Amino acid sequence: MVQVVIAKGDYSRLDSIFSRIFDFLGTDLVREAKQIAIKINLCEYRAPESGATTHPAFLDGFLGWIIPKCQHPNICVVESDATTSRPDLVSKWLGLDQIMEKHGVKWVNLSKDTWSRKRISGLKFRSMKIPDTILQSDLVISMAKMKTHSLTTISCSLKNQFGCIPYSKKIRFHDFLDKAIVDACSAMLPQLAIVDGIIGMGGPRGPVDGVPIQARYVVAGRDPVAVDSACATMMGLNPRRIAHLKLAESQGLGSMRFDAVGDGMPTELPDFAINETYRRILKLAATSRRHSIGLR
Repeated sequence: MVQVVIAKGDYSRLDSIFSRIFDFLGTDLVREAKQIAIKINLCEYRAPESGATTHPAFLDGFLGWIIPKCQHPNICVVESDATTSRPDLVSKWLGLDQIMEKHGVKWVNLSKDTWSRKRISGLKFRSMKIPDTILQSDLVISMAKMKTHSLTTISCSLKNQFGCIPYSKKIRFHDFLDKAIVDACSAMLPQLAIVDGIIGMGGPRGPVDGVPIQARYVVAGRDPVAVDSACATMMGLNPRRIAHLKLAESQGLGSMRFDAVGDGMPTELPDFAINETYRRILKLAATSRRHSIGLR
């Protein structure tokens, strides 16, 4: 059974949280990597308190903790353009550019990166453009948020990795989004998944316009499928009913069975509940809107 670390805390205790997490996971991946890519989540122009985007304090705390552990501290923080978001601007607006400058790490917009084509045995894709920054990194870290998602039920480390696809109009993939997520992870599977649930997001309008949820937990592990399965369980959802988790396991990307260590699985959390009927209405409306403007 795969080990997943669940650590309770807040943004003022990040050093302690990361120390506890890596006491379980070990630091060999970090210590030995010659280049590390950290995929953050800047899906929209939303304040950190919304739970939609990477919190500056979380990135600052993680970089401050990880850099002294690296023998070769060559670190890139990455994100790609999205249909309605430009991370170059969002990172400046949130002050992330100042944090990266402070720690001496490089910012890479994957949509502007050079790329190579990689053949995969995907569910929808037979090949995929992979940014060279991802290809050249020994360690890829998915630094995700704990969020609900109107189309995929949850948006955690696997959905975050979908954002590594350098094409900005990823809305074209929404008709088969669960399969596209799995294919992106088949091509660019992170070796480490860290999900920030200190402030997450719940409700049927996630991952952008949902309700901020102060769950006060960080979930981490070396298996992103197990990490996301633990997150779903904490959110009050059944991982076995989340399509991209089942597909990812069937494709050999990880295991949905996990052993919760650290603080263990909490018995009570704020309500992340999804109104299933409303979620389906939102999904139908989004599909109809894409078709009406020719994004098939």
